[in-house]
Amino acid sequence: MTKDKKQSKKRGSKVIYGTTPEERFNEVHGMTIVEWQAKEEMFKAKTGMSSDEWYRQQVNSSTPIDYLIKSNGGVSQDDIELVRDLQELGLNDSVINVLLDYVKIVNRIGFIHPLVREMGECWLKKNIVTMESAIAFVREEWDK
Repeated sequence: MTKDKKQSKKRGSKVIYGTTPEERFNEVHGMTIVEWQAKEEMFKAKTGMSSDEWYRQQVNSSTPIDYLIKSNGGVSQDDIELVRDLQELGLNDSVINVLLDYVKIVNRIGFIHPLVREMGECWLKKNIVTMESAIAFVREEWDK
């Protein structure tokens, strides 16, 4: 591929055409990296913590059911059973919260119970058992 032709990368159902990281970031987030950093600074000034610190606090301080209620506005009986299944696998609550967030972002049609359970099993096999390792894994997957 020549430099004149734009490279494309598929992100979800949207094709990203940017040739530089800055262009791709702008297409995905609708703002430049500098604007994103300014927004992050405003958030930090307002809350006293970075968005990463805030996210970690939210994930760590809620049970998966409470976390789903906050993020979705409610839970179904299937959601409760899914959380119980993930807990029975041996995942702790903060890892379950990160997993559910990841599935919600990547899969826009909702939680497909067998798929999420399989992902939970996969995370256990990969020794993703802490919130930090779960967040690192999600970021690595997102970057792919």
